[in-house]
Amino acid sequence: MTDDSIARIAAQVSLLMQLDRMRHHVGTEVDMQALANVPAYVARVFEQANAVGSDLSPNDAYDLVNKRISEVQAQLYLIRLELENRHARDPNKIYADPMAISAYGAELNLPRIQARSFDFGPEILAHGWYPMEIAEGRAYRWMRPGDKSLACVPHLGVVNQTLEIHGHALDRSQLDGLSISVGGNEAQIKHTPEMGNTHFVAAFEIEADSIRSASHVAVEFTLQDFQQPNDQDTRLLGINIQGFVCAPATERASAEQRTAETAGAA
Repeated sequence: MTDDSIARIAAQVSLLMQLDRMRHHVGTEVDMQALANVPAYVARVFEQANAVGSDLSPNDAYDLVNKRISEVQAQLYLIRLELENRHARDPNKIYADPMAISAYGAELNLPRIQARSFDFGPEILAHGWYPMEIAEGRAYRWMRPGDKSLACVPHLGVVNQTLEIHGHALDRSQLDGLSISVGGNEAQIKHTPEMGNTHFVAAFEIEADSIRSASHVAVEFTLQDFQQPNDQDTRLLGINIQGFVCAPATERASAEQRTAETAGAA
């Protein structure tokens, strides 16, 4: 046997001995009595919330009970409908079912009419980036050297929409070799000098048909120039991405129209 084999065996023996010493001191059994009390506790919370503080006639009491039972039945129906229509790989398949759309109504339409913003947190599926860092409560990531980097951003559903990507580089010259694309279409990269000489916003127009079969927008980043930030940090860094914003196309068009009207009036 080699020294490495003996060391691995010794480590396992040491671990087993520690577990054996703790066997009678650390409880590992599930407290079923405590778990059994959870439904009763939740029921008491709802019972107190639903308590009626005034005298009711029999008809009033029946109407109130019937209303609350109907609300529970409606929620159970919606849960069952969602489970039956949920696609294993793409939750947005529920949009293709007219019965589901009819049942959900405003809930299904809500993400279509409201913009959504993300920092570069775990909800963004990514490859080709350095680990996530956090500053002032927001997550960001640096692009690392490679052929390309990928970021998959959740979208608003099957609807025409825009995607904006906010970021910056270490040096202004890096932006000359930056390319950001979705499905082979390159983004319009606009510099934002009011934020700093190295900051930019990349914008896409995304057609509903192009995302009908996917729950994320796959964004590809390529860069020619990677730089070391300082003597202490020896990484070669590309661009830094701090945020993504998805908005319905009509919302952005209305905002641009308002901006143009304001400029004309001035």
